[in-house]
Amino acid sequence: MTAHRYGMAELGGDYARGAAGLALTALPLILLPMHWIVAIAFGAAALVFLAFLLRTWLRHRSVIEVDGQGVVAHGPLGVRIAWRDLTGFRLRYFSVRRDRQRGWMQLDLRGGGRRLKIESTISGFDEIVSQAHDAALAKALTIDDSSQANLMSLGVIAPQGGLAERWGVRPPADRPASDGPEE
Repeated sequence: MTAHRYGMAELGGDYARGAAGLALTALPLILLPMHWIVAIAFGAAALVFLAFLLRTWLRHRSVIEVDGQGVVAHGPLGVRIAWRDLTGFRLRYFSVRRDRQRGWMQLDLRGGGRRLKIESTISGFDEIVSQAHDAALAKALTIDDSSQANLMSLGVIAPQGGLAERWGVRPPADRPASDGPEE
């Protein structure tokens, strides 16, 4: 069994962005008189930043354990998915630039009526993806082209001619593990 967690170094930026956004939206709402329509807009934005901070805190408190039986997320919103119950596997890439650089991946697993999303900022992400992919293959699950291209970019599966060319996948040695194509 391996245990994985999101480190403070990876989440510090999210905490800072969430706190700054909450301060810039909640403080004017509290301290300044404003028209009710403007107050609703500021309140809605403050709620979005508060939700983002809560989501970041939940990731920070979570520990993901993976073994031959399945994957378990320990924490405030714990989830367990046994590999034998796996019904969905998707590996997505999100880019912050048009050139598809400097992004992150997200593994989305479904099974037993539960869903677990794991972001590539967690320690040992490649290992988690590899074990989940093996389980998906054992269950003969259909893996979409986008997920296959992302698996290639991580080096979990070998590049497959036309698919690799179409998605612009380079061998993993040419790029950091979190870079890759997405839909």
